[in-house]
Amino acid sequence: MSVSSRLNQVFENCKQFWIDDKSKIIFFSDCHRGNNSWADNFARNQNVYFAAMLYYFTEGFTYIEIGDGDELWENRKFPVIREAHSHIFWLLSEFYKLNRLIMIYGNHDMNKKNKRFLEKCMYEYVDERTNDKKSLFVGIEAHEGIVLNVRGTDHKFYTA
Repeated sequence: MSVSSRLNQVFENCKQFWIDDKSKIIFFSDCHRGNNSWADNFARNQNVYFAAMLYYFTEGFTYIEIGDGDELWENRKFPVIREAHSHIFWLLSEFYKLNRLIMIYGNHDMNKKNKRFLEKCMYEYVDERTNDKKSLFVGIEAHEGIVLNVRGTDHKFYTA
């Protein structure tokens, strides 16, 4: 299958979202959140990322993560990543609670296309201090691509 055919296939089957002239959207890609070790490229920038995300959250933005948010090639266990960057995941879960988080998976976090992975690793987690289950992204979907439709126009934005 050609690249063009594959992109067309994704476009035809992807989830549609609606935006308008008042919509505030921030796109991030390739964060590659890791295990907070010396090899975790995200670790050096996590404070800047958190500050920016806090601003976008308080200003009412919708956050769209365009793939490779988590480094699941080098770090096979998502709970290690979630624990290493718990403050980041707390903030992302706040976006999610307000229906302002959209996830698109990439080649480094392709596990997210598997609903079972999402249910097992991302819906909730066990708090190591209290041993209680806590909600994270209950019911979240990760998309191969999305279309943003602009209300009142024929304009569409496609990202995969």
